[in-house]
Amino acid sequence: MISSLNYSSAIVPDTEFARTGENFRKLKDWFLKFDSALVAFSAGVDSSVLAYAARQALSSRAIAVTSVSPSFSRSEIDSARQLANEIGIELIVVSQDDLATKNYVANQVNRCYFCRSNLVKALMPIVKERNISVCIDGTHLDDLKSPRPGVKALREAGFKAPFVELGFSKEEVREIARILRLSNSEKPSESCLSSRIAYGQKIDEHTLRKIEKSEIFIRELVHSKIVRVRTIGTRAVIELDPQSIEKAQNSFSEIQRKLMSFGYTSIEIDPNGYSSGRMLDLFIRDNH
Repeated sequence: MISSLNYSSAIVPDTEFARTGENFRKLKDWFLKFDSALVAFSAGVDSSVLAYAARQALSSRAIAVTSVSPSFSRSEIDSARQLANEIGIELIVVSQDDLATKNYVANQVNRCYFCRSNLVKALMPIVKERNISVCIDGTHLDDLKSPRPGVKALREAGFKAPFVELGFSKEEVREIARILRLSNSEKPSESCLSSRIAYGQKIDEHTLRKIEKSEIFIRELVHSKIVRVRTIGTRAVIELDPQSIEKAQNSFSEIQRKLMSFGYTSIEIDPNGYSSGRMLDLFIRDNH
């Protein structure tokens, strides 16, 4: 099912930050090469900056599309609508059923390739219906420092990455978000719920919802900015931002009781805190 929401235009604020302002102008100019654009919109900082620039450059000929999957946290859907409204760009919501894809469910290290392939399939009807000139994603230079099977799938489908072409790092993208006064400018990077499940452990709806409920509970309890419930069988390894670890440790009995009610049998809090790509590190360690 496809739903469409239209929003009014946003205005770029004045800024005294010359370098960052120039980066935004370069980004906006990048879009002017095209008649229309579709932004793969996750409501994260990267896709929000892209959507803002596309809207400024192309007006109503720029659209944002959010593809909802079982591994997409429900709260992120609300965030997508809020950010699209803030930016002033039309948002279209589509669905992709990754759990119907055998290679995705198998959850090997190339899982993201199949997710992004499904994303492309979900977006293609919009591309054809609107006669879109270019589809773009929020890959930036820092993303290229580690293997990204999902990026490979997007490039094979013809998606472009303006941040890579312009040589922007994650911090430079975030600086643009700050001068644009986007409400999510300081939001930590998010990833899909499937990324919490150990490689080789099959992905299913029950496990995804268990992770989602656990992370919501912990976030509300300790008010942490980052929460990851790494799931290895029925074992939960909780990763948090450093500022929240002590509070979580002090509330461990409550966390343990709640997560066990969701189906976990072993719960621990990682004293080292959150680390991006931890599941890949564990996989490499366990297979060597």
